Amino acid sequence: MTQSGLWIRGGVAFLLAASVASSIGGLPFNTLPILLGAFADAGGLSPAELGTLGSACTGGYLISTLLGPLWVDRVHWRYATALAAGLTAIALWWSGSSSPTPYLPLAVFGFAAGLMHSLGMRMVGEVANKERAFGVRLLTELVIVATLLYFLPLLIASKGIAGGIALLAVAVLVMSLSALVIPKGAETVTTDNAADRSAIDRLAWVALAIFVLFACGQVALWVFIERIGRSIEVGASDMGLVFAALKVVGGLSAALVALLGDRLGNRWPHVLVLLFLTLGVLMLANPVNFWIYAFGAWIWEGAFTIGCVYQTAAIAKLDQSNRLVVLVPAAFAVSAFIGPELAGRLAEVGGFTPLFVLAVVCAAIPTIASWNVDRRPAHG
Repeated sequence: MTQSGLWIRGGVAFLLAASVASSIGGLPFNTLPILLGAFADAGGLSPAELGTLGSACTGGYLISTLLGPLWVDRVHWRYATALAAGLTAIALWWSGSSSPTPYLPLAVFGFAAGLMHSLGMRMVGEVANKERAFGVRLLTELVIVATLLYFLPLLIASKGIAGGIALLAVAVLVMSLSALVIPKGAETVTTDNAADRSAIDRLAWVALAIFVLFACGQVALWVFIERIGRSIEVGASDMGLVFAALKVVGGLSAALVALLGDRLGNRWPHVLVLLFLTLGVLMLANPVNFWIYAFGAWIWEGAFTIGCVYQTAAIAKLDQSNRLVVLVPAAFAVSAFIGPELAGRLAEVGGFTPLFVLAVVCAAIPTIASWNVDRRPAHG
C-alpha cells in the first residue's frame, strides 16, 4: 500500500473530512420531508404529486451513485469533493427560485449530492474498523443535519421556501471546506492484496439487496413524517424541535454503534432494531398528542439509523475488496427513488396506515436473514 493509503486508513482528520463530505450527500434524504412539505403547502400538491417530486430528487441521486464505482477511484478526491459541493449549492439555489414543482432542479440537487455520498462512502471504506468508521460517519452527518433541521422549518415559516433553500446552500459551501483536509493523491490508493482482485462474495450481494428492501420501507415512511405531524396540527417551531431532536437521536444511535462495534454479533443488532422500530411505528400510527408523535419519530429514527449502520458494516465485512461498499449509496438511492413514489400512491388510497405496515415488514427482513446466516453450518 502507498504511504497515502497508510495515512488514510489511520487518519482521524481524514475520517472526519470524509464524514463531512458524506453529510452533504445525505442532505436530499435528510431534508426531503420538510422541503416536500414546503413545496406542498406552496403549490397545493396532492400526496401522489408530492411522491413524484420526491422521486425526482432521489432519481438524480440514484443515477450519480450508480455511476460511482466507474469514477470514484479515477479522480482526485479533493478536487471532486469541491466540484460536487459547488454543484449541490447551485442546484439548491435553482430549486428555490423555480416553480412549486421543481422537478429538474431537485433532480440535479440529488445528482450532485449523490456524487458527494459516493466519495464519502469510498473514503470511509478505507478505515479498518468498519462498525466504528461508519458509526463516526453517520454521527458526524446527523449532528450537522440536526442543526440544519432545527432552523429549516423556522426559516421556511418566516421567509418561505427560498429562505430555507438559502440556509442549505450556504451550509453546503461551508462544509465543502472539508476538502482541504483530504490529502493529495488520495485517489491513487492501491493494494497488493489478492482480495481486491477476487470476485465479490455472493453473500455481500445478498446483504446489499436486503439493505435495499429495508431502506425502501423506511424511506416510504420518512417522506411523510412531516405530513403525519401536520395531521395533528404540529406547528413550525415544534416541527423544528421534532426534526432537530430526531437527528440528535440518530447521531446518538450512531455513536452507540461506534462504541459497541461488533460486540453484539451478527444477529442481535437486527433483532433489537426490529423491536424498537416497531414500537416507534406504533406510536406514529396513534399520535394522540404531540409527545406521542415526537417520541414515536425519535424511536423510529434511532432504530432506522442503527439498522443502516450495522447493515452497511455487514456489506463491508463480506466484501473484502471494498468495491461493493461504493454501491451502498446507490442501493440506498434505489430505495429513496422507489420509496417516495410508492408512499405517495399508498397514501393516496389508504392514508398513512399502509406506510406503517410497510416499514415494519421491511424491517423484519434483515432480522430473518441474520438469523438464517447465523444458523448456517460451518464449512471446513
